[in-house]
Amino acid sequence: MSYDRAVTSLLLAFLAALPAAAQTAGGINLEREEWRVIGWNDACSVAFVHLSYPKLGEAIHAEPVSTRVGFFSIHPGEEKASLKWTLTSEGPLSWNALAFAKAEKALQKGGYTHRGFLETILDVPAGPQPGLSETLRSTSTLASRMTDGWPGPEWRWAAASYNPLATCSLLVFEKLDQKSFYRFQMVRVYDPRARIERARAHTTNSRLLFDAGDQESAAAEAKTGALLAPELAVTRYHYAAMLALMGQANKALAELAVAVRIDPKYKARARENRDFEDLADREDFKALTH
Repeated sequence: MSYDRAVTSLLLAFLAALPAAAQTAGGINLEREEWRVIGWNDACSVAFVHLSYPKLGEAIHAEPVSTRVGFFSIHPGEEKASLKWTLTSEGPLSWNALAFAKAEKALQKGGYTHRGFLETILDVPAGPQPGLSETLRSTSTLASRMTDGWPGPEWRWAAASYNPLATCSLLVFEKLDQKSFYRFQMVRVYDPRARIERARAHTTNSRLLFDAGDQESAAAEAKTGALLAPELAVTRYHYAAMLALMGQANKALAELAVAVRIDPKYKARARENRDFEDLADREDFKALTH
């Protein structure tokens, strides 16, 4: 095995194993982890941030005691991802805001500038529609060809970030018995409709959850649908309706404006939809929907 591949294998093993021992970092007991995508490049590579925070009394509570900035890549002709950290630090007083900002900026200058599409997978029951739960919970909808490296039953699929072409995805798994501790996997997506169909599923689930009385989860699902397929009028329209129902009138109007710009037929639908009845007397709503 070459030196580069050996280093890559060790890094991947480290990343995969990190959440399994996530309650400590450098001997410090942890309270939670955070992650964030910096951006995708033009290929199948994503830059992201992974931070770990201490429990109260272990270190400075507001500062990470483990900081990692780097990127996952899947090279042409390959299925397995490789990982490279461009910044790592661990231990009490290891947080360096300036170094963190420089590392993130360097990756952005290196081409990691595309936002991609974010999907959040709630840990709530899916609505009573045949096949909906399987669609939302199963990574099989991505048609990935990965055969190993998947986390075990103690993990749940919690989020994903798709590249601009939706041909690759960074999958984020959360520990079932330790919320806010994560494990990462990157895969190729071979179903070209996966992102769109998953967005529609979240939008459908939003309405079902709202009808069942779970307004908070319904709003979150509607937001996920809109973020996952922002080019679809239907996802933006239903998110606008959910915002209106939640009393967020200005945000609802902004989303509705996007929906009707994509597809003007939603002007008439909004006028007739009781979800928007609290906005019906507003002049900006009248102007938008007529």
